[in-house]
Amino acid sequence: MRRLWVAWAALLAALAPAVARAQEFVKVEGAAREELPAGRFVAAAYAFIWIAVLAYVVILARGLARVRKDANDLRAKVDQASRGGGSSPRV
Repeated sequence: MRRLWVAWAALLAALAPAVARAQEFVKVEGAAREELPAGRFVAAAYAFIWIAVLAYVVILARGLARVRKDANDLRAKVDQASRGGGSSPRV
């Protein structure tokens, strides 16, 4: 147990100068600052999202129009087959 306390004390003694240096604060004056144009990035992000949503809606609308056309064609074939004497419709 004594060895553990000695090792712990030695570790703290070794780290003490580093801790003291880490707590010092020196203000830097005249440093170059890099500023990002946040407004342009936000506008670009919103534009990208809205374009993606618009493209998705257009793709869905085109697919829905195709499904509606296919359903109307199928309905017409079924109506024609039912009036035509009971033969099974070819799809």
